[in-house]
Amino acid sequence: MEVVLGPFGMQSPHPYRRSHADMYEDLITTAQKAEEFGYDGIALTEHSFWYDGYCPSLQPTLASVAQHTSRIKLVTGALLLPQHDPLKVAEEAAVLDRLSHGRLVLGLGVGYRPEEFHGHGVEIGRMGARFLEAYEVVRRALTQETFSYEGEFYQYHNVSLKTRPWQQEIPMWVCAGFTEWSIKAAARRGWSYCTTGDMDGGGAIFQRYDEFAESFGHPPEKLKRALFRDVFVMPTQEEADIIMEQDYWAAMNDQFFGFGFLREKNPDGSQMTEVPPPMKEMMLNNRLARPRGTPAMVREHLAPILDWNIDMLIARMNWANFTLERGLRSAEVFARDVMPMLRQTTVEKQTFEGPAQ
Repeated sequence: MEVVLGPFGMQSPHPYRRSHADMYEDLITTAQKAEEFGYDGIALTEHSFWYDGYCPSLQPTLASVAQHTSRIKLVTGALLLPQHDPLKVAEEAAVLDRLSHGRLVLGLGVGYRPEEFHGHGVEIGRMGARFLEAYEVVRRALTQETFSYEGEFYQYHNVSLKTRPWQQEIPMWVCAGFTEWSIKAAARRGWSYCTTGDMDGGGAIFQRYDEFAESFGHPPEKLKRALFRDVFVMPTQEEADIIMEQDYWAAMNDQFFGFGFLREKNPDGSQMTEVPPPMKEMMLNNRLARPRGTPAMVREHLAPILDWNIDMLIARMNWANFTLERGLRSAEVFARDVMPMLRQTTVEKQTFEGPAQ
């Protein structure tokens, strides 16, 4: 299993107002440290027109990371493809793959915020169908010397990218959540699938993915699977709780209202500004979906994924680039005390099993 650090969004929400210049510099430092710690890659995530300055352009940002690192893979997790010209995405991917000597991993997602589609002048209806067409355009552009495509949303005739990628085939992933259509669509085409998981962690999602793939004639053992996880690990439980409360939850609560996810009112009619306690408890205490604690505890929480045939784990420990020192410490602890377990075979993993400490 490959382990990727991230994804980072270079955000500046209300609880952690920061200069974007500083955050992008922190990204370079984090990438260099990730390489030093032994991570296989670093991932970035994008959104447009968000109040906190969320990173809107992944491939140029990763080009800078490429110039300051030499080994780690550069992962888009995810680039929201329907909001872009797919042919331009392919051209930029080819250039980035050249600059990095073949380190690009292209994770592509759909997106969901109407404000982003409207801002980019893209019709929000039938986003899934648009995404599937755009994904195929990118795939053909990067793997065929000359390609044509005739779809509902995109049409190309005898197009050829003159700058070819370094890799013979850039790894591409469908990055989605747990909707039935996305699992089935990826499996039907034999495309690699990356999920954020669900309340049960994600095992059932990969099971459905395998079942669909087999029904469409794609051997499950030949498919690639990736899982995203927020992970809160420190030498002590108290330190891990601080990261969860001060970094993760401070920003998450802010985003629920800043992004318009929650619009509930208080009894006096004023706008609610705090997530209801039951919802907070549900999110913070689901250790399978959000492992938290000492290295031994996090190993215990992550152990089930070793049976899911996952090829890549994307683990985010420094939520939205807030506190560099704390984030790097957590990343180092994870790399030293948790990552070895993730690299073991099913038989070898027994070495790491034991009571949580």
